[in-house]
Amino acid sequence: MNDALRQVGLLVSKDLRIEARGKQTISLVIVLGVLIIVVLGLGLGDQSAASGFTASSILWVAYLFGGALCFEKTMAVERSDDALAGLLLAPLDRGVIFISKLLANLALMAALALIVTPIAIMLFRFQLRVPVVEFALVIALGMLGFAAVGTLFSAAVSSTRLQGGLLTIIVFPLTLPVVIMTTQILRRRQEVGGTLDPQGLLSLALFDVVFLIASWLIFEFVLEP
Repeated sequence: MNDALRQVGLLVSKDLRIEARGKQTISLVIVLGVLIIVVLGLGLGDQSAASGFTASSILWVAYLFGGALCFEKTMAVERSDDALAGLLLAPLDRGVIFISKLLANLALMAALALIVTPIAIMLFRFQLRVPVVEFALVIALGMLGFAAVGTLFSAAVSSTRLQGGLLTIIVFPLTLPVVIMTTQILRRRQEVGGTLDPQGLLSLALFDVVFLIASWLIFEFVLEP
């Protein structure tokens, strides 16, 4: 267990160091997220400020497309110069590779959310109408399930020529229940008040568990040099 955790830590730190040096992925992701926010915010006009549900939905669009770009780029790093082949030759369990890629993707998506969300609030007066901690909790649970599926299929399609287009076509429909559930939980919290729906949070967490376990088990069979 300690060896596996150490290996995960080394792989995650490797991915984040590569990103910190180049800053290519996070820059592209943030620019894409901001453009989506600006286009949809301008298109909806005053509705974006009037409706917390609309605001959270627009933010999710930015998170989804930004996340898909994260998945594609983090796996492309391993494909360049046959780095993935060398990684697979190392005495590592493929589940360790999956967890490390998942954590790296989550870190990039968290950075996206931390930058894009305040920009949306400042530019278009998005009214989330939910305490920051509760909003972050729901979005984090949604991102976890989304990142699990995205990490799996980014490995599956990274060797194909379609890559990004194919990745979004596969991942978005599969993770739609998670996205719908997060927006519904936030809408219910905004309309009814009180606290977050515990049953909704439990259902969202169960989806995350299913996606995580299934992706972890299948990852070994789709990852090829």
